[in-house]
Amino acid sequence: MIGNRRILAAVAAAALALTATACGDDDGGAEAGGALTMWTFKRTHVDALQQAAAAFKAKTGIDVRIEAFTPDDVFTAKIQSAAQTKDLPDVLELHSGGEDMRVGGGGLLTDLKGDFDGKLDRFLPSTRESGRVTQQRKDSIEELSSATVGSLYSVPFTAGTFGIVYANKQKLEAAGLDPAKPPATWEEFLTYLKATTTADKTAGGLSLGLKVTQTGFNWIYEQLAFAYLGQQKFEALFGKGTTAGFGSPDGLRTLDLYAQLKPYWMPGASALGIDEADIAFAQGKSAFNVGGTFTLAFLAQNGMKPENVLTFPIPPATGGAVSDLRLAPLALTGLSVTSTTTNKDAATQWVDFLTSAEGAGIFAKASLDLPATDLGTQAETLIGTDLAALQQFFTGPAENTYDAANRGFRPPDYDEVEMGNPLLKLAPLGEADAAATGKTLDTVIKAMWDAK
Repeated sequence: MIGNRRILAAVAAAALALTATACGDDDGGAEAGGALTMWTFKRTHVDALQQAAAAFKAKTGIDVRIEAFTPDDVFTAKIQSAAQTKDLPDVLELHSGGEDMRVGGGGLLTDLKGDFDGKLDRFLPSTRESGRVTQQRKDSIEELSSATVGSLYSVPFTAGTFGIVYANKQKLEAAGLDPAKPPATWEEFLTYLKATTTADKTAGGLSLGLKVTQTGFNWIYEQLAFAYLGQQKFEALFGKGTTAGFGSPDGLRTLDLYAQLKPYWMPGASALGIDEADIAFAQGKSAFNVGGTFTLAFLAQNGMKPENVLTFPIPPATGGAVSDLRLAPLALTGLSVTSTTTNKDAATQWVDFLTSAEGAGIFAKASLDLPATDLGTQAETLIGTDLAALQQFFTGPAENTYDAANRGFRPPDYDEVEMGNPLLKLAPLGEADAAATGKTLDTVIKAMWDAK
């Protein structure tokens, strides 16, 4: 990510010099009335975007050509090169809340405020402002130094959240469990894990990309702790000078709950990256896998049929504050119109179509990535049963909803890796108990606050 930021800083510097002339003599992008071009960094989105483009052409007569450049650093370098040669496409799919801000701050994106401010209610509430320049973003992202607060550099396109458990229905059935019934509580989830590991000692456990140590903390522990403690006590764990931190009785109870997973991790779980853990699950090397709503598409790419997977959020522990946990979605990617397009009206129409219920439905059903567009009661009709089952976890009472984007109660320089490392020692490694882990986490949090 640091490398990408450096490249985008160069993009910004080049773009500021080019912007004054780019719109007047640009030879790239779509000619007026001609085909549009769109770039994405996700090759898995190309076919789905092409299907949406076919429907868009049937409605408007406008062609859209889709190109993918992967991985991320190649995509970023492509934007840099195109900015220098004034050969950017008309539309970009970008990472939300970061990449779109840096590219937009460099003068490469059109401000969509006038086109979409009146349409933002079509999106899931927690994603609506993902592409907005705020004062906080302006203060923290150097490329936004000349940007206007309130500008809208992207509109949300795909959305998702962490803390989703995937279960192999065949392994559930082989262990005598109902493959259509997700566990309702943490305790019941543990009985599922025990049953599958008893039925298959080597491939009946839980996988997660723990080589990226913060995944255990971010994708399981936080949801578990939020549900058990409720929002106020959960946020107190991270407080400055708090006596209600991870080493408190409440904090220790949540760490004890997490430690109960220790016997059920698949062999070698701590050495697996995120993709490797997902692939292991798709290959039948584990009965359960933890990821995000976006994991379903990756599993399908690796040969696992969505209908063979049971999905559910991290189950809440009995006796906790929340018995029906919901997960607020994050905007994962956004759609932007470049400042160099010669066909802004058509480009804006394309973005409007892709984020409409019809366009979002076509894209989501083909890609298995959830849209940021709120499909409401149309969800199952537009995107199918499997994706609709995932989207249902997004909606519920605020007091039951864990929001990973809510970071205001944490230290300003909060470091996820520093939190994940002690938790890995608790489980699966078993090198520390809950008391030692709580003490370490409180020390880490204090150091972060002191560094402010």
